[in-house]
Parts: sequence; structure tokens; C-alpha cells
Amino acid sequence: MSKIKRTFMAVAFVAGSTGTQAGNLSDSLPLAKSLAAGQELPLPLGISGNVFYQEQDLKAQSIAIDIPPLPLPTGQLQLPPGLPAQSTNLESRATSTTAKLDAWLLPFLNVYGVAGYVDGETTASGFSVAGLPPEVASLLPNSFSISYSGPVYGGGATLAAGFKNYFASLDANYTESDLDIGDSTIEAFILTPRLGVTGSLGGLNGSLYIGAMYQDVDEQQNGTANFPVMGQPVPVGYDVISEAEDEWNYLVGTNLKAGENWNYGIEVGFSGRTHVMATLNYRF
Repeated sequence: MSKIKRTFMAVAFVAGSTGTQAGNLSDSLPLAKSLAAGQELPLPLGISGNVFYQEQDLKAQSIAIDIPPLPLPTGQLQLPPGLPAQSTNLESRATSTTAKLDAWLLPFLNVYGVAGYVDGETTASGFSVAGLPPEVASLLPNSFSISYSGPVYGGGATLAAGFKNYFASLDANYTESDLDIGDSTIEAFILTPRLGVTGSLGGLNGSLYIGAMYQDVDEQQNGTANFPVMGQPVPVGYDVISEAEDEWNYLVGTNLKAGENWNYGIEVGFSGRTHVMATLNYRF
């Protein structure tokens, strides 16, 4: 069973076990319904399953490595710890699978919490270590990869407004990921404005939108990677601190409604950073 299905079913079970309370809450939300000024409102409570894949270039703030004693033909070489290194290209690929619980507190304000799991890989190419003798530098690889996974959790809020068939929204959220390598973490603040139109086509009701996404991402990854040195794997400690190279990208997406309760969404981001997001949402 896939992670997204397990996560979605677990959240649905919790929601179902508190159905009476949820029903009472749903009847009372959103508050201040008169502020909607005749606009059709979505059902106030929601459970979502979300898969988000992203590729982006990172900017290294610092890279340090610890090389153990190397058995050279001339004898064992002991290097100092925390050697500064650099990489001409640092690239990240990550897939996050999350569940989301949300509520429209006001006709224009939605708040939510998210929890799930992230799998990713960071690749450093054009890698070099400063100050090494040429005969030692030539032994080290010019690239290496760091694979990671771990839980992700956070929350956010969405402001929304509509006029006739047009709508605008501004989403802001903060998430943290605790990775399975050393004391590694990823912290992300994401801001996403969207503009769109609702309508129907061929019996399908939904919306189309365009927008942009701002990401302030700080990654700290430390652990041990095996470097091939003279045909043998050598455990090399690393500490990499990086941030997103491109803070903004553009996006386009669509949401389709299947009856009153179900919504399906797909979004694609491009220019500087690429992402694909698929969402399944149940409202009640």
C-alpha cells in the first residue's frame, strides 16, 4: 500500500471516529457567513492527500568534510577535521507525501495543518576540497550524493476572495523535516499567490489558475558518505548547509469537482525551479 494511501486512510479514520463533533463544527463554520456577499462557499472542513515532487538548484552556504586517515603508498596521511569544500552545482530532488486537515474559519480565511513523509536526494557536483596536496585531491571524487528521508510537519493559512467567476488567493505555510541522517533538518517557508477562474466544460466543474511560488528553504545535512578512494570505500563525514538558489517560480494548475464533496487537483511549476503537485480532497 502506498504511503499516500496509508496516510490518507489514517486521517480519514480519525475524522470518521469523531464524525458527530465534526458535523456540529461543520454546521457552524465558517463564521460571519454574511461576509461572503452571495458568493458560493465550499464546505467548511476538508481532508486532503497530497504528493509534491520538486527539483531545484541549491546554493551552498558552507560545506565541510572530515576525511579519515588515508593509507597512501608513502604512508598514512592524517588530515585535519572540518576541511572546507566547495561545489559548483548543488541539486536537490525530493518527494513529499502529506495529509492535510483544513477548516474555513471565515469566508475568506482557511487554516490547516499538514503531516507526512519526505524522501529526497542532494547531489553535489564539481566537488573539491581546498588546500589538499594535488596527489591527495586527485584521489577524491568530483561528485557525491546524499539520500535522506524523514517526517515532515507544519501548518499554514490561505486568504481568498472572489468576484463572479474569478478568484484570488494567497497561501502561506511553514514546514519542518527531521531527516534520518545525523542532525539533518529542512525548514521551509512557502508563499503562493494564485489567480484563477471557475466554470464548467464538458460536464466538468472546476477551476483553472496561474500563480507563483516563493520558497525560503534552509537545509542542513550532516552524516557520513562513502567516497571511493583508490578503489576502496572510505567513510567521509560531511556537513552541508544550503538554501534555495531560485526563490520564485511560476505555476499553472487546475482543480476539478466530483460532486459536492470530492475535489482533484494538479499543479505544475516551472522556470528556475520545477515541481508537480497532485491533490485529492474530501470536503464535509
